[in-house]
Amino acid sequence: MKRLIRLFSAALLASGSIASAGEPITTEPSEPPASTFKLSYEADATYEYVGGAKTRLGGDREGRVSEQYSAAHLVLTPQWNSGILYRVGFDWQRFSFGLPSGAPLPNTLQSFSAVIGADFQLFDSWLVRVEAQPGFYGDSNDLRGRDFNVPFIIGGSYIASAELQWVVGLSIDVNRRYPVIPAIGVRWQFADHWTLNAILPSPRLEYAWSKGLTLFAGGEVRDSTCHVRSDFGTDLGKPRLNNAVVEYLEVRAGAGLSWKATKELSVELQGGYLPYRDFDFHRTGDNGETQSGAPYGQLSISARF
Repeated sequence: MKRLIRLFSAALLASGSIASAGEPITTEPSEPPASTFKLSYEADATYEYVGGAKTRLGGDREGRVSEQYSAAHLVLTPQWNSGILYRVGFDWQRFSFGLPSGAPLPNTLQSFSAVIGADFQLFDSWLVRVEAQPGFYGDSNDLRGRDFNVPFIIGGSYIASAELQWVVGLSIDVNRRYPVIPAIGVRWQFADHWTLNAILPSPRLEYAWSKGLTLFAGGEVRDSTCHVRSDFGTDLGKPRLNNAVVEYLEVRAGAGLSWKATKELSVELQGGYLPYRDFDFHRTGDNGETQSGAPYGQLSISARF
């Protein structure tokens, strides 16, 4: 499990594109269709707290590391007529760690990035997403040229039926230990109220309790690759860590509920256990790995218009 890293999921694409997949296309309409423009958006905000987990700090030293995670995501999706659905927005993530004094680990990992991409239909049953997130991935609020990176994804969703969709794709980040990661997943509604959503990074089994309430159990994998400060290692007596790349990974398992408060707004609550966490300075050979896990709780709010 030490080398488990984040596989990505090309998430099921926008509901409007999925709904239109496989519909007949008239290539020679009797009248020129009126030009139409549609604009929708997706917005998400998340907060999470993880209790102190025993973590290896180098040599024989160990200590407990807690975590607060915050994230915000906003994407606008303009579309002209029934063509390509473009994606333009921003993404922000911040990991704040409670560390023992002198721990050779960053107390903050943070990213500010743009979101630039597109969703489009390929053949009759394939929906494809291409998306890049150019931005700054570092350990502070300062925006440095060295922190700039452009991770991106290429993924496709094959609509076998209304109940079954297959997902394949690639995640590419040159700063990771493994720059290119393939992924495959499936979303299968195998009974009236039950859906297997086996798509990384958040595979889960879902039960639709009612029209607005869904219960779920599953896991989640999070991964962030950042540069640390130019004096990070100097302050710790490890100058080799100055400006080093650290790949942060955590694996969680839990359960919760998703409540559709309105047609556009959803609220999700979940809790569980974080059994594994790793700070991997893979270019220097340094590592901070959990020796035991910790409980966590999370609140997420999502809007789709």
